[in-house]
Amino acid sequence: MTEYTIRQINTGWQFLDKSQYSTFREGYGVIIKHPVFVFLIEGNGRKILVDTGMSDTEHSKKYHHDGLQEPGQAVHEQLERLGVRCDEIEMILFTHLHWDHCYNLDKFPKARLYVSETEYRFAMDPIPMYWNSYESPQTGLPCPFRGRKFNLVYGEEEIVEGVRMVPTPGHSPGHMAVSVQTSEGLYFLIGDLVLMRENLRPHQKTGWPITMPARF
Repeated sequence: MTEYTIRQINTGWQFLDKSQYSTFREGYGVIIKHPVFVFLIEGNGRKILVDTGMSDTEHSKKYHHDGLQEPGQAVHEQLERLGVRCDEIEMILFTHLHWDHCYNLDKFPKARLYVSETEYRFAMDPIPMYWNSYESPQTGLPCPFRGRKFNLVYGEEEIVEGVRMVPTPGHSPGHMAVSVQTSEGLYFLIGDLVLMRENLRPHQKTGWPITMPARF
C-alpha cells in the first residue's frame, strides 16, 4: 500500500468567542485564536490538498469573523515556497464548503474536486441562517466554489489507494474527514469536527434538543 506524507499549512486565524463556537455555554467572552489549516498529502507521484483555507484578512473581518491572514499566508503562496506549483495539485478533497475552507480555489483550475454529496446539495441551497457561511448568492458575495465541477462522494469512499473520505457530520450536514495511510500509521484530517481538546469530553445535556434545519 502507498504510504503518504502530510504537511500542515496554516492559512490564517479566526478570533472566535469560545462559548459560541467551541464549548457551548462555557467560556463566555473568552476569545480563542483558531487556526485554519490546509493539508498537503504527497506520495506515489501524487499531490493532494485537503481544503484550500480562508480568505484574506479584509474579507474575513468585513463579512465573517475577526480574522488574520498574514502576507504570504494564502495557500498558493505557501505552496510556492514549498516548491509546489498550483498546477501540480491533482485533486482537492473538501471536508466541507464553508467559506474558510474553500478560498483561493481559483488558483487550482486543473485540480479534480471532491466533496460529500450531502454537503454539496446543502451548500448550493442552504437554509437562510447559513447563507453567509456558504457565501450564497443572497449575500452578494463571490462564492469560491460555485461554477466549479465537483466529484460527489456518497458515504465513505476510497479516493485513491491509502486515502479515504469518511462522513463525520455535525459541524455541517455533509462534513467529512480524510484518512491517510502513512509510514507512522493511519492519520485522520478532521476539518472542523473538533476545534479544541475540550470538545472530546462529554458535555452536560441542555434538555432542549433543537435541530436547526427543522426550524425552516
